[in-house]
Amino acid sequence: MDETLFPLFLRLNGRLCLLVAGGAEATRKGETLLAAGARLRILAHTLDAALDGAVRDGRAEWLRGPFDEGMLAGVWLVVSDSPDESLNARLHAATLERGIWLNVVDQPRFCTVIWPAVVERSPVTVAITTGGRAPALAGYIRRRIASVLPERLGPLAERLAEWRRAVPGGLAARGAFWKRLLDAGLAERFLNGDEAGAERMVREALRESPDEP
Repeated sequence: MDETLFPLFLRLNGRLCLLVAGGAEATRKGETLLAAGARLRILAHTLDAALDGAVRDGRAEWLRGPFDEGMLAGVWLVVSDSPDESLNARLHAATLERGIWLNVVDQPRFCTVIWPAVVERSPVTVAITTGGRAPALAGYIRRRIASVLPERLGPLAERLAEWRRAVPGGLAARGAFWKRLLDAGLAERFLNGDEAGAERMVREALRESPDEP
């Protein structure tokens, strides 16, 4: 795999995803998709308690039997943790033909998307991938990042979302405004518990902004 991967984040809310279960990762993958708001279609011989609960409460549907291409109707993303290479090869061909994204656990040659290792400080998300080459290394990097990333990054992002509505000017001017403030220690002040001081920094910078009407 020598291609360059393009990183992006997906809005899955309301999107139908097919989970082809068969290995140890099915539950974690399914729960992650459901947490992102996806509608879940599960192809599996049996379900564990977590996925069975999702079916019972209407967040997922359960399909039994062998894979059939008709199961891809309306599907936006397919995730397979089946170790069956022949099945995954069929999934690869069928999803390519239909323009559906496919992730296969531990078989990157079949993947059109890579499932990253993730650090969450909602709404801040950091995703790490090695392009399927070394998932254990991606997990190691995730743990290292998680150990130093402040827990209060999420609340900081929410406050910045509120403050940014007051910043005048075009995209370049707004970007320069926030770069100056963040370089001057705005994030550190907020993360250290001085929210009032951080807000004063923003208000003072707004007063000094030449673009303010």
